[in-house]
Amino acid sequence: MVAINIPGGGIFDSLIAQASLKAKVDILFTLNPTHFTRLGEAIAQITQVPQ
Repeated sequence: MVAINIPGGGIFDSLIAQASLKAKVDILFTLNPTHFTRLGEAIAQITQVPQ
């Protein structure tokens, strides 16, 4: 996380993102999509805001 300059709570977001990829989920719902889309294309593709 230091290498890509993601401090604090962003570390928890990255753990959630990695777990989502490992579990091969179709959708990662969040109220803060920018926290996840910055973590790479694979996460950006599955990130959505609930309606």
